[in-house]
Amino acid sequence: MTTALLILTALVAVGDWVAVARDQHRVELALKPLTLILLIAAAASADLGDAKPWVIAALVLGLIGDIALMFAAQDTADAAFIGGLSAFLLGHVAYAVAFLRHGVQGLQFAGGVLIVSGVAALLLPKLIPGVRAAGGSQLLGPVLGYVGALGLMTALAVGTGSALTAVGGVLFLASDGTLAWQRFVRVLPHGRVTVIITYHLAQILIVIGLMQ
Repeated sequence: MTTALLILTALVAVGDWVAVARDQHRVELALKPLTLILLIAAAASADLGDAKPWVIAALVLGLIGDIALMFAAQDTADAAFIGGLSAFLLGHVAYAVAFLRHGVQGLQFAGGVLIVSGVAALLLPKLIPGVRAAGGSQLLGPVLGYVGALGLMTALAVGTGSALTAVGGVLFLASDGTLAWQRFVRVLPHGRVTVIITYHLAQILIVIGLMQ
């Protein structure tokens, strides 16, 4: 049952990637949330040990964030964007707890911290001025809080010692980093497609990596 749901999740995700690439917004409105709904069902049927309720919580929050961000304005920090940001922040906290319940190894966690630190050193000098320009100090605080939660989640994902979960955590970092760059610095070629592919792969790989 779990395998079938994961395969179906992957197929719907690919359909969503195509819709994003072709700017088929109506199709995206259906397939993007459906991908997470199917992944939630897969996680609910899987053996995830003590991490299971936290993984499901993270995925549900991701679904809420997906829906909010699909209706957010692209050039302002409106209520939908702040709502989506908040949902994903809580989702990263839930994933962090899930990884701790699964078990984190010190050396791998240290490696995750190094990865996160390197990415932050590259991106933040450009992102911070862009965030200030978009929403001032009122937006900068929440964004930096989100960055902290994302970084902790990624480091703990690497710390689990599961290769798939580690890759998933790093892909989540890449997805959100690309999304932030698109919104606050400059639009990248094929940026939206890059964001959605890395995002879906991140969610799927995290779940598969935690399966027992």
